[in-house]
Amino acid sequence: MLGRIGKYQIKRELGSGAASTVYLAYDEFYNADLAVKVYHPDSGAQSEPTRGQFVSEAALAGKLAHPHIVTILDAVADEQGSFVAMEFVPGGNLHRYTTPSRLLPVDDVVQIAFKCCGALDYAFREGVVHRDIKPANILVAEGTDVKVGDFGAAFITGIETTQHWRVGSPSYIAPEQIRDQPLTHQTDMFSLGVVLYELVSGARPFRGSNTMETLDRVLRAEPPPPSQIRPDLPPALDDIVLRMIQKSPGDRYASWAELALELAHVGRLSLFDQAVHDTEKYTALRSASLLSALNDAEIWELARIGRWTRVPSQTMLVREGETGDSLFILGAGEAKVTLQGKLLDVLRKGDCFGEMALVQGAAATRQASVATTKDALVAEFSRASVDALSLACQLQLTRAMLRTLAARLAFANVRVSRVAVPSS
Repeated sequence: MLGRIGKYQIKRELGSGAASTVYLAYDEFYNADLAVKVYHPDSGAQSEPTRGQFVSEAALAGKLAHPHIVTILDAVADEQGSFVAMEFVPGGNLHRYTTPSRLLPVDDVVQIAFKCCGALDYAFREGVVHRDIKPANILVAEGTDVKVGDFGAAFITGIETTQHWRVGSPSYIAPEQIRDQPLTHQTDMFSLGVVLYELVSGARPFRGSNTMETLDRVLRAEPPPPSQIRPDLPPALDDIVLRMIQKSPGDRYASWAELALELAHVGRLSLFDQAVHDTEKYTALRSASLLSALNDAEIWELARIGRWTRVPSQTMLVREGETGDSLFILGAGEAKVTLQGKLLDVLRKGDCFGEMALVQGAAATRQASVATTKDALVAEFSRASVDALSLACQLQLTRAMLRTLAARLAFANVRVSRVAVPSS
């Protein structure tokens, strides 16, 4: 141990920069490791930009709750100095995957970019523009699970201190940042486009021999498509990356959702490739009407606990008379619901079935059969996996299932009443 900072035991140094040093620390109360960023005493109150960095991160403590954003847990400023405590992400950052000899598989890069879209969209809806998206500020939790970190340069609506500094890393900064023009979500979109270009090609689209030359290239240069550097890249990925780094914000994607949808399309595998990527899981659940009330973090919780399978047409998924305790959601394709061979309903993408067993809380007898009529993607959620969800997610899911059951009961009553009324 290296002593203490505030209430945290310091284990070792993780990294250091001009304004701060980051340590791995231990929180005795939560019995967990975390990262503590300590601002250097000689750059604290005397340096307005550094003070602005601390104010930005302090303002976000407890505010940004998203599975792909580093959680800021605590911020302290006293006579001894200033520090910020945050979630510790063990896998390092993406910078090491930007050289030609260490590039990640293209599918993995698409998954990472997709998750960053969700994180930055969420942040923007909370009034935050990151302003310094670069590989070093995207941390790796595990595999393609990443977390956007270091909001010290962020523009935060309503926080005056964060609005007056032209910040950002020269190779990744958007043209409107250089020109001191208004910032939007498309500002971070440009920077993420530069990161994506670099991760798939091993080269930066804008690079000069010094800072001024680099900034000039950001403003004027038209980089070649990444596939000219790495020929095996799909043409559709070229189109996405080049649109993200257009000089004018209006020429980029209008929304993070539009960009994410394009990335999901590029990253989607053929139906009979048994791997189901996170992008496909997320988009399938996000489109389900059952889950419309769930927030982004809760959708990701479900995506990770589900048992995802691709099944061909004419596959029996649930058989009447059998018992089970799972809820199913149709991520793609179609299925029919039958009882004693008679058609009751047709299920399409986003529809669910089997919710009665989950509501009852025990294995229940299936009242009808469900079989695919087209090649399909199916997510299964067992009782045990749902019980492992956060309480907030369980509550939202239970409410959604009860609404679905009520709607189906009302529909069934209408059908019964029509049958019961004699024809004139």
